[in-house]
Amino acid sequence: MEGSFNDVAELVLSCLGAESASVKSVSIHGAIALGYENEPYHVLVVLEGDAPPRFQRIKECVQADLVITVGEENLEGDCADERLGGAIASLLLFPYKTALGDQALDAAEVKYKRHVILESLQNLILDYRLASSHLLIRAEYFLFDKLRKLSAIHLPVRRLVKSCFHDHLSGSLKLVLPGFERALGDLVSQGILVRRGERYSPSEEYVLSTLSKSSAFLKISRELEHSFKLYLSASLSSPIEPLRGLTLDPMILRPVKLPEPSRYVERETGLGPQPLYVELGLRDFVETFYGVEPEKIRIRRAASALNSAYIIEFPTDGSRMRIFAKKYLNWTDFKWVAAWLWAIGVKNFSLLASIRMGNEIYFVNKLMELGFNTAEILHVNWSGRILFQKFIEGIDLARVLRSSLDEALATRGREIGALLARLHENGICLGDCNPSSFIFAADSRIYIVDLEQCSYDDSYAWDLAELLYYSARYLKPEQEDLFFSGVIEGYAEVGNIKVVEEAMDPKYARVLAPLILPRNPSEFREKIMRLAGR
Repeated sequence: MEGSFNDVAELVLSCLGAESASVKSVSIHGAIALGYENEPYHVLVVLEGDAPPRFQRIKECVQADLVITVGEENLEGDCADERLGGAIASLLLFPYKTALGDQALDAAEVKYKRHVILESLQNLILDYRLASSHLLIRAEYFLFDKLRKLSAIHLPVRRLVKSCFHDHLSGSLKLVLPGFERALGDLVSQGILVRRGERYSPSEEYVLSTLSKSSAFLKISRELEHSFKLYLSASLSSPIEPLRGLTLDPMILRPVKLPEPSRYVERETGLGPQPLYVELGLRDFVETFYGVEPEKIRIRRAASALNSAYIIEFPTDGSRMRIFAKKYLNWTDFKWVAAWLWAIGVKNFSLLASIRMGNEIYFVNKLMELGFNTAEILHVNWSGRILFQKFIEGIDLARVLRSSLDEALATRGREIGALLARLHENGICLGDCNPSSFIFAADSRIYIVDLEQCSYDDSYAWDLAELLYYSARYLKPEQEDLFFSGVIEGYAEVGNIKVVEEAMDPKYARVLAPLILPRNPSEFREKIMRLAGR
């Protein structure tokens, strides 16, 4: 077989009339690299300098769909950031053998696959937001994600895609994936990825950095730019005469059936890793994971009828189990639209369902990692915007405030104040810090729930202000001093007492005062400052 590669290379160079001194490498791409001599292939000839790309058909090479020549500088640019739309560099996604200059192509292959990985990774981050940091991605994902896009917009490559990744998938992966693994290893060493066994996750730092710089619009514009460059490079930049010899194969008009990329991505959950493409409804989830017949599953809304949260109850092992499920809505979720409008200029609430759901997934995992108690995630239906979580048995702070004896209020206040300060010391803000966000379990642990408005935005004073104002709704006037003193004392033991002073800023009173009506906001603020010794 080595002889046949060399024969093809010599024939191509002879037909091109290329001087051997100017040739940096010759490579043959396709299933021929696996030993299938009758399969279509492309020949890539890399020349010294910045020679423009040329795409042509050489009749002496019967099985060669295309012979492509390009200067090494243009190849390097296409590998680094697809300056030619990937028209040349994309050949490095296929199995190949070099007849000359293998070291030069090895470096180019890793560089291009690094670009492919980063492109797919950024798109995943823009799609799944903060939740992307807990995706578990295999190397195959990046390959098939790119191949699906490439075969959709670049028809001449479809025969090669079908031959390698449909007809000879296993053998092709053995030759193609090592280059991806080397590129992935480089990205791990740079802190962009975190290795988790045979899978990879984007690092938190990279996710936050990407979200701060990019948008969904940028993703779309980037893909349009890529398509434009690809067609420009593969068509207009080539001499027209050689292209007239190309024959139209009806097969290239048919979409190539490739493995679904999402099959190579999983999510971390409390029930173990789950494939990204598995997205279940309320009853389907219980039936699939717990084997319960649909008619035995009871679903009811949590709290009020306006709420988009549900409690799923079903029998298991002689007892009844409950699971909490939340549906994230966009503009139809009146609660957050109203809150956003009311708090403009004071607190910026997240409205989009994808952002709120991504926040919740990320911060549930983050809080658990930091040692806080919260409701672990059992399943994610991203397209349906449904999050399934462990149901926390207990009573929330709102009910505690209504029912506790006076002597218990100070203790509860200190516990909540210290817990909130510890959260703030880790740089995390709840965003929606109302008494329903804290659940006291039977084992005395306090759980923090409802994390969809969590952020790293330093709005510590808002959290504390909302907690104090909101709690006043559930307390008798004579009980307020006990609870508020406890909150302030607990917060000061762990955090910065200045946050209490900042929480009484009049700007927060403007937004939160309706919670304490008919009380005078100024009197309420003075009470808090007095209790804080300010």
